[in-house]
Amino acid sequence: METAGHSNASDDTEAHLRRVLAELVTNSSRLTRLASSMATDNLPRPWTRALSLLEEYGGLRVSEFARLDSTSQPTATTLLKQLGEAGLVRRQRDPIDSRAVVVEITDAGRQWLAQARDHIGATLAEHLRDLDVDQVERLSRSLRDLREIVKESKITR
Repeated sequence: METAGHSNASDDTEAHLRRVLAELVTNSSRLTRLASSMATDNLPRPWTRALSLLEEYGGLRVSEFARLDSTSQPTATTLLKQLGEAGLVRRQRDPIDSRAVVVEITDAGRQWLAQARDHIGATLAEHLRDLDVDQVERLSRSLRDLREIVKESKITR
């Protein structure tokens, strides 16, 4: 029986889940920042993030890209313009609304993104040679699975 001042098991479980999920997101963000700071290449990390979004979601309007990237539309416009000038993305008229533009990753953008990811992986591997590869693969699969669950719940789109 629930009494005043005491939470039931369901409330405790929900609170614990919230704390664990917050910790997961925090640690994931910290790992991303740490890996980026360790990289010795000169590849702009905002480009990596932007190309990753376009790879994952496909063509996006600038406003939708800005929302998914948690940035302002002017900042997104500038970033996407830089990527376009480098040949990493292309702008096309939106087939649904010809007044709008959709930005898509190009093959060159996919190659650039693969190179950036390979470099980050190589940099981390240099410092973490003693890691159990199976454990890292399990963590990677678990994060991918969690990301898919979140996407399916329509939180991100």
